[in-house]
Amino acid sequence: MARITMADRLVESAEQLLESRPRSATFRRRAISSAYYAVFHALAQMCADVFLPDSKSEEEILRIYRALDHGQLRTALIHSSLKTHTQFGRISTSVVELQQERHRADYLPPDVGLFPLEDAKALVERAKLVVSEIRNMDVDHRRLLATHILFKERKS
Repeated sequence: MARITMADRLVESAEQLLESRPRSATFRRRAISSAYYAVFHALAQMCADVFLPDSKSEEEILRIYRALDHGQLRTALIHSSLKTHTQFGRISTSVVELQQERHRADYLPPDVGLFPLEDAKALVERAKLVVSEIRNMDVDHRRLLATHILFKERKS
């Protein structure tokens, strides 16, 4: 049986928020934020698995998790060679959109019409698909993605 991860729990919590209080703008906003963080944690776990496949050291794993930066993630997905790579096109677009929507959900003033229920559900579903795509990548693609999102590209 597959282990339940933080990403799984965050997607589940996003779905539960939408189901339990679909008319609540606050719950819809929290669901969108949780959906983005599900993807972020799936990426962090992927990076840890790539660079520390056999590590049981919490300190080492924590360093990988903390190395993943939201800004660098966005930059790598938009400006690196990943954007033209067929394996990462949909993932890149989805992660960037989820990040943008998470910013809106977390930082804009209250607005009951900001995220209609169907839009919120679509974003949560997209996050769920991205988490699945990340998990199902072959090792070479996982390594390529992890390298790009963890390490800044230096100009010569």
